[in-house]
Amino acid sequence: MPRHISFVFPGQGSQSMGMLDRIDPAYINHFRPKVDSALDLDLIEIIKHGPIEKLNRSSITQPAILLTSYLLYKELLSKINIEPDIICGHSLGEYTALVVGNSIDLEEALKLVHKRGLLMEECNEGSMYAILNCDLLTISKFCDEVSNKTKKIVSPANINSPNQIVIAGNIDAVEEVVMLLKNHGVKRCIKLQVSVASHCELMSEAAIKFKEHISTIDLKMPNIELLHNFNAQSSKDTDELKLNMINQLTHPVQWTKTMEILNKKNSIVVECGPNKVLSGIAKSNNITDIVSTSMDNYVQRLTELV
Repeated sequence: MPRHISFVFPGQGSQSMGMLDRIDPAYINHFRPKVDSALDLDLIEIIKHGPIEKLNRSSITQPAILLTSYLLYKELLSKINIEPDIICGHSLGEYTALVVGNSIDLEEALKLVHKRGLLMEECNEGSMYAILNCDLLTISKFCDEVSNKTKKIVSPANINSPNQIVIAGNIDAVEEVVMLLKNHGVKRCIKLQVSVASHCELMSEAAIKFKEHISTIDLKMPNIELLHNFNAQSSKDTDELKLNMINQLTHPVQWTKTMEILNKKNSIVVECGPNKVLSGIAKSNNITDIVSTSMDNYVQRLTELV
C-alpha cells in the first residue's frame, strides 16, 4: 500500500539571497514571463543578488518565497513520480499550497501575496519572540495578564510544536511577557528579526483591507486536500477558503494541530522550499519521515521512503 504523502511549504524567515540557485535555470526561465508580468519589479534579480534589506521586506519576501517553493515543487515532480495527499503551508506558505492545489495560478498568487505584504507593512510596528520549552497554557496566561494590564496586544502567534511557540504584539507588551517568562524559569526566548507582528490583532487593519482585496480574486477549490493555518481544517467552499485566509492574518498558526493530523496518517512530510525550518519543526512534533528539498540527496531519500 503506498505511503501517505504531505507537502508543506515554508513562510517568512526561510528566505536567503541566492535561494533560486538550487533550481534548474530552465525552470526559472520558463516561469520568468509570468513572474515579470505579475510584479512591477525584478523579483528574480532581487532573489539572486539582493540587496538583502530589500529581499527581507514583507512585500518582497512573500512572493520570493512563494516563487522559490513552487519552482522547487515543480522540479521535484519532474524527478520522481509522486502526488501529495495533503498540502499545507506555514503562514505565507499556505499561498504556495493554493498554487500547488490549482486554486489560483502563479501569476495571480504572486500579485496577491505582494499586496498582502504591502498591507502588513502598513501596520503598526510590532515584535515577535520564539519561546522554547514552555507550554502554551503558561505562555497564554502571561500574555493575557500583560494584555489586560497594559491594554496592548500580545498573544501566541505561531503554535509550532509543544516546545516552540511564537508570541507577537506591541513591542513593549511582548518584552514584558518575555521578562515574566524568564522570571518563571524559561531560558530560551529568541527575538525574531521582523518589523511586523504577524498573526495577532496588530494585523486587524491589514485584514480589513485584505478582505476587500481578496473578494475580487477568483479562487477555486483546491484539487488536493489543503489544511488551513487558522483551524487545521479544509474549507467546504471558496467563501470559507477566503475567510480562512483573512482570519490567518489575525489568528495564530495552528501548526501543532496540523502536524498531529499528518502524524496520525503516518505521512511522509516533504518540505518544499528554501531552508529546513519546517523539517526541524516536524521533528519536534515527533514526525520521523521528513524530506526537505534543501537536502542534497532529497530525491534518493524520498524514493526510499515511498
